[in-house]
Amino acid sequence: MPSTVGCEYIECGARQLRSGGPFARHNKKGLVRLAPSEIADADAMVKKLELLVLGGLLGAPCAAILSKCAADGSFFALHPAANALAFLVCFPAVLLSKMHMFFQMLAMLLLTVGGTAAYMTKDAYGKPHFTSTHSWLAGATATLASLNMLGGLATTFGGKKTSWQWKNPGHRIGGTLAFLGGGCSIVLGVYSGGWGNSQLGEDLQLKVAGVTAAAYSLLFLKLVVSTVAAPAVAKKKSN
Repeated sequence: MPSTVGCEYIECGARQLRSGGPFARHNKKGLVRLAPSEIADADAMVKKLELLVLGGLLGAPCAAILSKCAADGSFFALHPAANALAFLVCFPAVLLSKMHMFFQMLAMLLLTVGGTAAYMTKDAYGKPHFTSTHSWLAGATATLASLNMLGGLATTFGGKKTSWQWKNPGHRIGGTLAFLGGGCSIVLGVYSGGWGNSQLGEDLQLKVAGVTAAAYSLLFLKLVVSTVAAPAVAKKKSN
């Protein structure tokens, strides 16, 4: 049963850390090694749980912002709506190379729409531009993300042959910084100006900011853990 395998997977993982031995579980005959299919099933279950938790943490604030934008109906509402989709849906999506490229390009399109809506609205009311920490951080994040995306496109399509299988530490670092900047931009944007206070209210502002911060923190922790574990996993596969 999947639930039993999952519990055994966690338990044997702890034993493996202590003993350095292979994944194993207890049965009536004693300690036996887990079958590859059992390990694969447990791993799939963990990934599904991870997707469910992160999907909820990212989807909840996005849905809250989009619902308020729809109720607002103003031209400026395109700004928080587009930014929410870009930073809470597209930026965290790191899938296969082609899907990753699609989501990043979609994110940049959404950021352009959102930025244009904010710029034109301020122009219409005669307000100065780039007067808040949110605006400067969002501008810097969009610039970094654009440069990082252009670098990725150049690496993919710039050679004699199109290459989807490449790794570049600089691209990874740039993407991580842009990702963190996006999360901070969302949190600051909820409190920047009057839209967040008037449309979300103090209670929902705190919830949206808190859940967004939690989601981005978990994703960053996942990135750090996977980066640290990568050499050990590669060594194990080579053996």
